Amino acid sequence: MNVRATCIASASRAAFLATGLAASVVLPRAASAAMPNCTTDALNGAGVAGVSIASAVDVPASPPTPEFCDVRGALVTQGDGAPDGSAQFELQLPVNWNQKFLFWGVGGTAGSTYADFAANPVDYVESLAKGYATAITDEGHEAPNTAGSWALASPGVADAAALTDYYFRATHQVTVAAKELVSAFYGASKIAYAYFDGCSNGGRQAMVEATQYPDDYDGIIAGAPFFDIRAIVAGDKFQKVQLRSPQAYLPASLLPMIDQAVYAACDEADGVRDGLIQNPARCNFDPASLICAAGSSSNCLTPDQANTLRAYISALRNERGELVYTGASITDLAGGADVWSIGAVPPSNLTANEPWGGTGFSPAPVSWQFVDHILKFIVARDPDYDIRNFPVSIHGVVGDRALEFFDSRTRAGNGDDPRRLKRFLERQGKLIMFHGFSDPALPPFRTVHYYEQLAREYGGYERLHGGVRLFMVPGMQHCAGGPGPNLFDTLTALEVWVEAGKAPDGIIAAHYVNNDTTQPIDRTMPLCKFPEEAQYAGSGDYANGANWSCSANRKLLEVGSDGAQAGL
Repeated sequence: MNVRATCIASASRAAFLATGLAASVVLPRAASAAMPNCTTDALNGAGVAGVSIASAVDVPASPPTPEFCDVRGALVTQGDGAPDGSAQFELQLPVNWNQKFLFWGVGGTAGSTYADFAANPVDYVESLAKGYATAITDEGHEAPNTAGSWALASPGVADAAALTDYYFRATHQVTVAAKELVSAFYGASKIAYAYFDGCSNGGRQAMVEATQYPDDYDGIIAGAPFFDIRAIVAGDKFQKVQLRSPQAYLPASLLPMIDQAVYAACDEADGVRDGLIQNPARCNFDPASLICAAGSSSNCLTPDQANTLRAYISALRNERGELVYTGASITDLAGGADVWSIGAVPPSNLTANEPWGGTGFSPAPVSWQFVDHILKFIVARDPDYDIRNFPVSIHGVVGDRALEFFDSRTRAGNGDDPRRLKRFLERQGKLIMFHGFSDPALPPFRTVHYYEQLAREYGGYERLHGGVRLFMVPGMQHCAGGPGPNLFDTLTALEVWVEAGKAPDGIIAAHYVNNDTTQPIDRTMPLCKFPEEAQYAGSGDYANGANWSCSANRKLLEVGSDGAQAGL
């Protein structure tokens, strides 16, 4: 679940736009001698079943990006108990092909191949230069990536083809077809290695591929995964809490004050006060500590606002008290929660079906957009449905029958069952996961909880590390951005693990001044494999990653009151 402008952080946007997806928007030119097959006729002539090629553009080299063939087309998707659908796709085929294939995830509810790119932006920047043939799909429909109206054929009637394609079919079938096109384009008998790289909904695609189609990829990168669509129910709970009264609504203007108080309480828990909270689950911060004293009315919270903040970090549970979805991290709310959950602009009508006006899009916070459209169009199948009518209480309890109904209409898109990863691991597939510890869109503790489930299922962390490694990213928001080091290379780490058998114990992350890659780097730090926490050497500049190390410890398993409220 992401919006490209937030998933591709401002820190990496300049580098991102300087490469292939932006460069592909050029006037066609004749295929060069180096790429004679870069024509629609040649690619249609490959005879890949169900594929129609609309364009093939030879894009000149623009260092460090090499010359590549930008291919746009569509695939007729079939089977899996649904009517035929159509998935748009884009291939980028470089002149310096390295014999490998790389598939990108898309964000939110998908809907395009360019606007919805959702994967590690550092990996994207280096992919064509490394020689990867890459692919991406719109997952079977065209729409804004917070929209859900595409899921209805008519009020009350689901578009089964579009939903099946979004949930799982399009990604798998485009994978199969794209591999055939790549092989035909280069005249290759086989592809040496195939990788998937996705974040947010792209992370959901990654996990669905790993659990439902374990033979598609040798290695997978899943960032901030939208594991299970139940995240929407947790989002519905929070929206009800913050909109229940004017006194309960928490304006964005108060978030910097909350951040400052949280850092004062939690920053030193890892042994050094350095402006970075390595494990927000270990925090013991009580929102009630910010309630206004008698006679005070500014830079503090009303009791109802404190309850709103508490609801934000609290788990969603069923009627028996069992965990349904974790709460969010309380760290680094400014610049994240204001966009995603709270809204930079206050609602115009707290009780309206659409409190921010319009049809559920901007200026509503991104979380509202997803909750509103998924509940309306995918679950209730009623464009006029009011999400306040979904049976989840402001106390964080969802009715069992309501949850089962929700699951019945969404579980086909989930990739959260630890047991279903077995086949991928048995065939020696490698999975790198990452998640920002200050993610306001998808709670980082959901990924931590899943990884703990994996460890129990597969014999503990040491054995699990043989096939799956999780890297939590302090201070990073959704897929990128935030005050912590948030740009890092997972693609090279995956290559080395799959192709040379060397697993990553740590990955160096960097932060640029103002998250602007045209500015200098002002901090580096190693990201350690979960449950290890990076350790400061005790001296030297804490902003220099050389003064931190990954060592055997389990400090990321430590839980304070905030982590307990979140469901850990």
